[in-house]
Amino acid sequence: SLTAPAGATFTNSADYAIADGATVDSPVTVSGRTGNAPTTTQVAVDIRHTYRGDLQVDLVAPDGTLYRLKSISSSDSADDVIATYTVNASSEVANGTWKLRVYDAYAGDTGYINSWSITV
Repeated sequence: SLTAPAGATFTNSADYAIADGATVDSPVTVSGRTGNAPTTTQVAVDIRHTYRGDLQVDLVAPDGTLYRLKSISSSDSADDVIATYTVNASSEVANGTWKLRVYDAYAGDTGYINSWSITV
């Protein structure tokens, strides 16, 4: 079987609409890795939204464990969430389906997940 080197990046560049009051998951399947994810797992997100404070963003590990990347902030009226987060996912097996979960807590502004990637 093929093995991916440590530090391989896996990306989902499909658009996922984020509706008001709804949660959306964008999956990425990691394969070809051995062992657990690193203590410095990199999660790069590109979320387009006209009021980013509406958004709660989590990384969901293959076993369902949630890693909070960004919390809701009613005072953060800037556009978009374009950032790279470092997550200690060393208790997680690297291979499997990881998800970027975005919840839009407030009405009035909508957006979409443009793309995201995980480097394990």
